[in-house]
Amino acid sequence: MTMIPALYVGPGAKAAARAAATALLGDASATHPDVRILISDGGELGIDLVRDVILWARYGPVRAPHKVAVIGPAERLTREAANALLKLLEEMPPHLRAVLFAEALDRVPPTVRSRCALVWCSGARAQLQAALHGAGYSDDESALIAALLDDRVEEAAAFLAERRDPLREWKEANSEAQGLPLAELVARFASCARDPLRRRAFGRHLAQALPRAATDEILAAMERLASDGKGAVAAFLDELAHFLVVEEAGPQLSLDARLSWARKASLSRGELDDNVNPRLLAEVVALWPRRG
Repeated sequence: MTMIPALYVGPGAKAAARAAATALLGDASATHPDVRILISDGGELGIDLVRDVILWARYGPVRAPHKVAVIGPAERLTREAANALLKLLEEMPPHLRAVLFAEALDRVPPTVRSRCALVWCSGARAQLQAALHGAGYSDDESALIAALLDDRVEEAAAFLAERRDPLREWKEANSEAQGLPLAELVARFASCARDPLRRRAFGRHLAQALPRAATDEILAAMERLASDGKGAVAAFLDELAHFLVVEEAGPQLSLDARLSWARKASLSRGELDDNVNPRLLAEVVALWPRRG
């Protein structure tokens, strides 16, 4: 089963990536035949280094159940290296696990970033939670907000500019979304795409509703979503991928189906940056579980 690559970000990301590789194999030293460590301590990560990893990844593991490639900092990939790495991330062999890390997420090529499941390291989350505590939020409130923001630290302003009641708002938003028809869910989602809390609440209910909705309902819903612009479609793809990877999608979808759908949503997020038609892209992703 192909797994979505992990991208560790924030302070301590390098150590977290190495720890993840060790957890996968038990031994992630450079001498292990099933580990390839591609880490720059200052210079660029060039095309030749990435090509070497791609060639190494073609063949099955020698000792462990799978191979693990540790790559970073991802923001130091040259353009040519990033393009070559994309091909590997999009078509990873089932035996490969890719673990990336970044020190400056905003400088990671968007196409690489969109193909990975982002993992905030404890240092980054601790900094965010410290800022929230300074604004008067409790531990439970800070934990909820940090989980909602994921990699979008810039959206912390939605909670730092004014004191909100996130626990109450989260409960109310989920209650509001419960039982709404797909068309209304999409309309509510699009209207709150810039609010990380309500976007996550309506996004998770939208993701749950899609597998049960009729095809014509989905097509109409995606047309409505795209009418609000590329930003609304981008938010939908982000929330869908998050839901499928992090949360339980329900008994109607197997683990393999969830991962396949999440991967399609993640890849499509990168395609959206390349000016693909937002409505058609949203339709393809929303209907993905029904392909074939």
